[in-house]
Amino acid sequence: MRRSSKTLSAVLAAFSLAALSGLACSSNDAGPNACDAYTNYKATVAGPISFATDIYPLLIGTDAATGGCAQASICHGVSPGGLDDIFAPTKFMQFLFEPPDMAMAKANLMMASVNAPTMMRVSAGNVGASLMSYKIAAKQSDLACVSSMCVEGASVGNHKPCGDLMPSVGPALSDASRTKILDWIALGAAN
Repeated sequence: MRRSSKTLSAVLAAFSLAALSGLACSSNDAGPNACDAYTNYKATVAGPISFATDIYPLLIGTDAATGGCAQASICHGVSPGGLDDIFAPTKFMQFLFEPPDMAMAKANLMMASVNAPTMMRVSAGNVGASLMSYKIAAKQSDLACVSSMCVEGASVGNHKPCGDLMPSVGPALSDASRTKILDWIALGAAN
């Protein structure tokens, strides 16, 4: 009996470690290939990609045509649109500050996620362990790769438990913008 309980404990520990490292996929809509695209992501450029000149402008962009994350109707602008009041205790992550504060925006990205507390929003050098990678995916099904790590009710949106893709309203990020963000993460999330 003791031997089987130790074996069961070892198996459970292995599954837990896989889930924490972002290697475990949910069986929802995402298949292993979708999950592998993130866990095995290799940058498409040699670098460097700068947060200040390449990524921050994408995040604070208000141009609906390019899919910036700080459009007035999106959660990450100056005003969260009352989301914290309507959906309390939902938290939102702000990219725009008055006055603008690029260092604060990056610091917010480098924190643990509210949606998936065992994951960082951005894990420098590790696309598969960065919740942002999945949140900016082109398909909602790619977010299913991390759904087992998301906390129900922590995110605003129609898709549970991780919420909607980003941006949740307006046009999606362009493929070029999405790739630039993934490359930035893969190359170490430099300033």
